[in-house]
Amino acid sequence: MSADTSGKRPPRVLIVDDDPDMAQALGASLTGEGYSCELAPSGAAAIDAIGRQAFDAVISDVQMDGMNGLDLLDRLRKAHPTLPVIMVTAFGQLTGAVEATKRGAFQYLSKPYEVAELEDLMAQAIRERRESELVSPSSERRLRRVDPNAPSSSGEWPRLIGSDPAMKALQECIGRVAASSAPTLIGGESGSGKDLVAHAIHAQGPRHERPFVSINASAIPEALLESELFGHVRGAFTGASEARRGLFQTAQGGTLLLDEIGDMPLALQAKLLRVLELGEVRAVGSDVVRAVDVRVVSATHRDLPKLVAEGRFREDLYFRLNVLPVSVPPLRERRGDIPELARHFLAQARVRMPTSPVRTLAPDTLEALSSAAWPGNVRELSSAIERLVVFGREATITRESLAFRPAAAQPTPTAETRELCSLQTLNERHVAWVLSETAGNKVRAAEILGINLSTLYRWQRPRTAE
Repeated sequence: MSADTSGKRPPRVLIVDDDPDMAQALGASLTGEGYSCELAPSGAAAIDAIGRQAFDAVISDVQMDGMNGLDLLDRLRKAHPTLPVIMVTAFGQLTGAVEATKRGAFQYLSKPYEVAELEDLMAQAIRERRESELVSPSSERRLRRVDPNAPSSSGEWPRLIGSDPAMKALQECIGRVAASSAPTLIGGESGSGKDLVAHAIHAQGPRHERPFVSINASAIPEALLESELFGHVRGAFTGASEARRGLFQTAQGGTLLLDEIGDMPLALQAKLLRVLELGEVRAVGSDVVRAVDVRVVSATHRDLPKLVAEGRFREDLYFRLNVLPVSVPPLRERRGDIPELARHFLAQARVRMPTSPVRTLAPDTLEALSSAAWPGNVRELSSAIERLVVFGREATITRESLAFRPAAAQPTPTAETRELCSLQTLNERHVAWVLSETAGNKVRAAEILGINLSTLYRWQRPRTAE
């Protein structure tokens, strides 16, 4: 991938590595892609180079003599907080790499890595930094982890867009839930905006001036997840060269979002239950118990009751997490919001692609977008608009531009299309259609059908011969 050359000069990259052969090889590769590269053989040399000229990004090895990569990262985050830093680590040093991300690294790569992957990260890092100069800082956020020291209020988090009745009901629910500190479980399909709902709950509640911290339970290896949540003492495991507090302590007084809670390993579920019941954590390798005051908000697209029935999720933990349930409607249940969302994503995409000629969406385009299936929900709509802006060649996006979109889902059978059949067959077909419309979400399907989950499972069992 070639360098982003939307600026007036080639992007400047500082490569920090005490292995001159590795640094020169990487520099030659990036130079061939349109970057202007400078090499620094140590952390001290990197500090000196950054003091002499501005760089768009830094690539640094983690293990170096003298000032190592993490120490350099700390120095850069203080002196140049917007400068993206990509850390490169040797295989087996995953703990240090994760620590680098916690300290503010843009991303990390493990050796050996594909140069093309690094180039993609470089382009993304530089593009995001340039975008930050065009939009207000409050509109930028890294969902992987929100800065726990950043002030937050309801006006600083991205607002929930929409005035459809389903969205109004959700906003009213958020207002009620936010006033409490009880555990909250946010359910909804992938891409429906569960993370934004969690932000809104925190921002509208009494803890809005305290930290908001998030972690994705499915994105971190099981061996590291316990340390991420509860912290560890020095020497607790290989690579634990110093003690580190976990996210529960980091979020003290505020909110901790446990995203994709349905993917949390069973062994950790028992320890999480202890935190919810007793309000205390114990770092890995420590005998010391520390009290914590954290509001726990969980989110999942999984069918937790089904996981409980299968023995893959603790029932007692489910009841502890599901004190205040919040259901995020899929996009197909709030179609009235699609035009407003589309225009919002169009404005955002134009900031990221200022050279695009696209300016507006034609009325028939909005109509087509509003009738599409959107199994990927708001995230899919956002991606579709981004694609239209990047590849658009006209000022107005017409309906013909949507040729890449799959055909809309078939509507409910009408009197003209319905065939004669038994009530049992009709029931089976309707259940299958509802499950299709909810992307297989049985909990949501049961709610729509007005039945309990066990009844839905019973209806789905194959009929036996009489």
